[in-house]
Amino acid sequence: MIRPAISLILAISPIFMTPEIPWSKSKSGGGVIVYTRPVVGSDIKEIKATFELSCSMNSAVACVTDIANYPKWIYATSESKVLKVISPTEITIYQRINTPWPLDDRDICGHYVMKQDPTTLDINITTHAEPKLVPNKAGVVRIQFNRTIWNIKSLAKNKLHCEYYITFDPAGTVPAWMINLFISEGPYSSLTKLIQEVKLPKYANIKHSWIKEKHP
Repeated sequence: MIRPAISLILAISPIFMTPEIPWSKSKSGGGVIVYTRPVVGSDIKEIKATFELSCSMNSAVACVTDIANYPKWIYATSESKVLKVISPTEITIYQRINTPWPLDDRDICGHYVMKQDPTTLDINITTHAEPKLVPNKAGVVRIQFNRTIWNIKSLAKNKLHCEYYITFDPAGTVPAWMINLFISEGPYSSLTKLIQEVKLPKYANIKHSWIKEKHP
C-alpha cells in the first residue's frame, strides 16, 4: 500500500528549477515523458514532464483551472474546490488527496497565477502552497511547500506543447528515498488523463478574456 500512497502525494505537489543538473528520463508512454533530477538543498527530486495537447490554449487553461473536476484526472484527488477568485488570472484552491493506510491523507491550499507573454503568446501558470488559507483538518497532513509551473506553447491550431515542473515537500514522516522511488507515478498518471480530458466538449468553446490564440 505504500507505493500508491506515495504516488498520490506526488500527484498534487511541485518547482524549483536547477539548470546546472541534467534531467534523467524516469517514465514515458501515452504521450507523456517524465524526467527527474536532484535538487540542491533537498532530498526529494524535482520532476519535469513534457507532453502535447490537441486543443486550443483557451481549452487547455479551462481544463487545468477546472478545479472541481480534479478528482476526474488528478491521481487520487478526493476533493477539490476554488476558495477565492481574485481575478480572471488568479485563484486560490483547496485539494485533498486520499492516501491508504498507514499514511494520513494530505491536503493543500494553493495559489494559482496565470500569464500570457504578449510577444510569444506562450502561457505560464504557476502555483504555490499557502497552507494557512483554511484551518487544518483532523487526521489530515497539510502540505507546507508545493510549487508547480505549467508552460504552454502553441505549435499549430489545436496543437500545444506543454512542460510541467514540480517540486515539493509532502510533509509527514515518509522517507525521502521511498518518495524518490515512485516519484514519477502520480504526475504520469495525471497527465496521461489530462491529454484526454481536454478533449471534452465542455471545454471546446470556452474563451478567456486574457488569452489571445496564436493559431486561431
